[in-house]
Amino acid sequence: MNEFIVLADEFTGLEYSWKKIGVADSNVDNVLTKNVDGYKYERMFEVADVRWWGVKGDGTDESTALNQMLLDIKTNKKVNEVAFYGLEKVVINSTLNIKRGDLIIDGKNCELSSTKDYDNIIFTIEATPIAGTEDFEYYNNINIKNFISGNSTTAQTFLKATSSHYLRITDCRFDGMKLGFDLKDCYFTKINAVYFHSVYQAFKFHDATNAFNVTNMKVHGAGIPSEISNTTTGGNISGCSFEDASGRLVLDRSFGINITGNYFEGYNENKVDSYIKLSLSARYENVAGINIAGNLFYTGAMQAIKLDKVVGISITGNFIGTLHAVNVSGNGDSTQRNINYSGNAWRYTPSQQVGLPISQSSEFIGDFDGGRGNISPEWNVPVIFTPQVFHGRFFEDGDHQFAATAMDASTTANYMTHTWQTNGKKTEAYLNGSINLLSKNFEAHDSFTVDFEPFGFGSTTGTLIIHNSIGKFAMFLWQRNINSVNKTGFFKEVVNELGVSVTHNNGSITFINGDTGQYLKAELKV
Repeated sequence: MNEFIVLADEFTGLEYSWKKIGVADSNVDNVLTKNVDGYKYERMFEVADVRWWGVKGDGTDESTALNQMLLDIKTNKKVNEVAFYGLEKVVINSTLNIKRGDLIIDGKNCELSSTKDYDNIIFTIEATPIAGTEDFEYYNNINIKNFISGNSTTAQTFLKATSSHYLRITDCRFDGMKLGFDLKDCYFTKINAVYFHSVYQAFKFHDATNAFNVTNMKVHGAGIPSEISNTTTGGNISGCSFEDASGRLVLDRSFGINITGNYFEGYNENKVDSYIKLSLSARYENVAGINIAGNLFYTGAMQAIKLDKVVGISITGNFIGTLHAVNVSGNGDSTQRNINYSGNAWRYTPSQQVGLPISQSSEFIGDFDGGRGNISPEWNVPVIFTPQVFHGRFFEDGDHQFAATAMDASTTANYMTHTWQTNGKKTEAYLNGSINLLSKNFEAHDSFTVDFEPFGFGSTTGTLIIHNSIGKFAMFLWQRNINSVNKTGFFKEVVNELGVSVTHNNGSITFINGDTGQYLKAELKV
């Protein structure tokens, strides 16, 4: 028959039942087991209370007591949860090393922090080598929840974990901190209902931290972006709020990540470059398979998204209020392939604190073409931008190619060339399939020639529309010479209210006005 005794806890004064489990054993005489009158008794409980180990919350460093608690429960599988009952604030200036899995650590809204400005890691989870073998002991399925923690932006990391899978961090509030979570090689991590205020950096997921799920998180601070890097694959960031300079994301050497339904606001374009930056290192196409959809990119950043050396990027269904929506960056060796930008709403909204002039805004911007300036220099690779106006800055004078280079000696892929200048004058070039050919006043019987060479044997040249200033127009359809291997053809008149004629001479288009002087504007659909 089981025998029980009742003993009062020396720190809390509360009475607990103890169950006799055998003869006395001095090796296990601790908080969870006691030797009484020659017998060993086991404390009966559902949740272990950190106060049993003498944690008082009195402002002194209590790292020793808490590490003793973690040591005592390491092999005691009856303890699956420990809690900080009734403690308002606990100070630790040494790291708490979690050395077992299948564990819940419940802060019960207790503040757990290091001394102000003391740079310390609160929790670590790191695999331990098994003596005499090449194997490691891993600590999985850990849930840390209901903590409050805070420090300065130059001190304290809340959690650093390596190879800890099924990790959960939920329902926490952090007021000031250098780094929230540093996760390496952690699979199936879940972060939910976490608030970072005045944080320098919220999280770093790196070195195969895969299949993570970040939801209902808010980041607000003047620091640096959170990082996802080093072959990190498969993740979801959704329903989160990112504000100020630390409310940004950088993805480098990352693949298959979903970023949906989030809110971004930066306050100041002069310190917030991009809300989401894809690729930092020099590796070729090191960010791929990223879905950015249904987000609200609000005011206060130079651009919402910056691309460099990326492939397979989908940007759809977002509302964008930044100075520029997308920056296609490059240094001459950059590639941007298979990009789908569609169904987004862009309208620049100046930030309340700074707000650059709306005259500087444009939906797309390209920096530093490095003599090439190709959105996609690869062969026969689609880059879909619809609809948009492209604003190029820091480009050299001269022709710049968009889309694809020649496939072989006899054929070319579809491409468009256009000339602009850096002297302040700018000619419109719409990348949604149209080019403005001319806009000028014509005298009677006046003519004007525009350089033009059809693309891809002329198969992609489409409709030519000409307007005057009083609403009349003319329409011509391009007819390709099917039997010719040259890029030849002619414009067939469909409607002509203007009395103009159009001829194509291989390499140019000539416009000839009719009997009456008029202003004409011509646009070619391709």
